[in-house]
Amino acid sequence: MGFYKANSPEVLERRPQWMLAITALAIAAALAFAGCASLSGDDDTGGDDAATADDSEPLPPTIANVGITYKRPGDALSRATVTKYFGAETLRTEPRGPGKTESIVRFDGGVPIWQFKSAEGTIGELTGIGARKFEVKSVQYGKLPNDFTQIIPEDGPPEPLDRGSYYVFQVERASGSTSYQAVKVLADGSLQAYSAQPRAGSSYLLCCNVSTDFPEPVVLPDTSSDEGGGSSDENSDQSSDDSGDSGGNSP
Repeated sequence: MGFYKANSPEVLERRPQWMLAITALAIAAALAFAGCASLSGDDDTGGDDAATADDSEPLPPTIANVGITYKRPGDALSRATVTKYFGAETLRTEPRGPGKTESIVRFDGGVPIWQFKSAEGTIGELTGIGARKFEVKSVQYGKLPNDFTQIIPEDGPPEPLDRGSYYVFQVERASGSTSYQAVKVLADGSLQAYSAQPRAGSSYLLCCNVSTDFPEPVVLPDTSSDEGGGSSDENSDQSSDDSGDSGGNSP
């Protein structure tokens, strides 16, 4: 599975049939994978305009669109899961090839916030006659595709993608191919996304050339600076003036 984000490189790697296959936006040529997915991140803050916007206004939600491809004829989407993490730590970075590195990153937390599956009960129904309706090409985060059943949450849409948090998107296909993508939501709503392979616990192998600031906390806009009336400096000046007047009237 892969993710698309604005102005970001797309990552694609080849794995054995029982493992995942991942694609990201910048690579146009498709390799011989069992299937891949891509996600594009967008938000309505308008880039630099967000800095000049009224701090009292809540930031609009990030929009993430997952594009899914299939190599095997008649393959279909079986299940998709989005898991939220609250922090990350880079454990090790190693060379992967000319000009490329891969990193093992351990995530903190791990709460599934959205999961859905095909409405059909068996793999045979997904790969046989009528399976084409499950060959979903694109999914927008939070919008359940037709002919699929939501598992998490039980009611209503999932929570919005949270700026500063990490997510692992997992796409499972009827053929048995599973792909993963690790994503960090930045302060402006854009995404840092890398293809991923599960390791022990909450660790994943990310490829390629993971940004050095990927595990760093995101600094979010301060929306409370203008709340509560005048500033502390103004109150301090007023207090000084009152004190001065009192001293002048003393004998």
